[in-house]
Amino acid sequence: MRGSFQGWKDEFVADCVFQRGFERSLFRGEIMSEMKEITCYTPKEWRSWLSKNHKKEDRVLLIRYKKHTGKKMFNQSVAMNEAICFGWIDTTLKRIDDERYGVTFVKRNKKSKWSENTFARAREMIKLGKMSKFGLEMFLMGSKKKTHDHGLPKNPSLSDVPELKMELDKPGNRKAKEGFDKMSPSNRRMYFRWILHAKRPETRMKRVRQAMENVVKNRKLGASGKDA
Repeated sequence: MRGSFQGWKDEFVADCVFQRGFERSLFRGEIMSEMKEITCYTPKEWRSWLSKNHKKEDRVLLIRYKKHTGKKMFNQSVAMNEAICFGWIDTTLKRIDDERYGVTFVKRNKKSKWSENTFARAREMIKLGKMSKFGLEMFLMGSKKKTHDHGLPKNPSLSDVPELKMELDKPGNRKAKEGFDKMSPSNRRMYFRWILHAKRPETRMKRVRQAMENVVKNRKLGASGKDA
């Protein structure tokens, strides 16, 4: 299964609001130990680490080099697939310095929610015979519950988010509207999905306001650290 970094990022941000909550609940009430950091340059190295540590570790920060450094790294989409094989999932992404960023991966538990995209990846890994015993257990457990994006459009448009459309159509929000119009389709979908994932009307409106503020101030989704 191949996928570009942009495609992975689109999926990643759409899921983040749920995975961050999962990560918080996983460690709530505990004193969190310092997160282990590893750098893997090939899928084989990453799979080897997961094979040895997927049961005894709870989380890890996978260090990755940015494209401009010229250091060869395997595709992030592949990193996701290998993690799924061992019952792990990516949660948050953070900048480390001008050359590196890190992706946090955590071990799933019985309360973990899945997305349709993650299920599709897991089914592909099962078909290829790559799924571990623990990974399969987590998959079967998750398949008994509704996905967190159940009932949401796969490729949402502005018409699917009436709250945002209504705000962008107001004369005083012209700058925000222009910002959304200039966005790439994938970035717009990130915002649409993020807003649609909110279950309560007040949370959805809070995200609409934050989305518009981010666009006006040229901030990325999640950059302010105030995501609802």
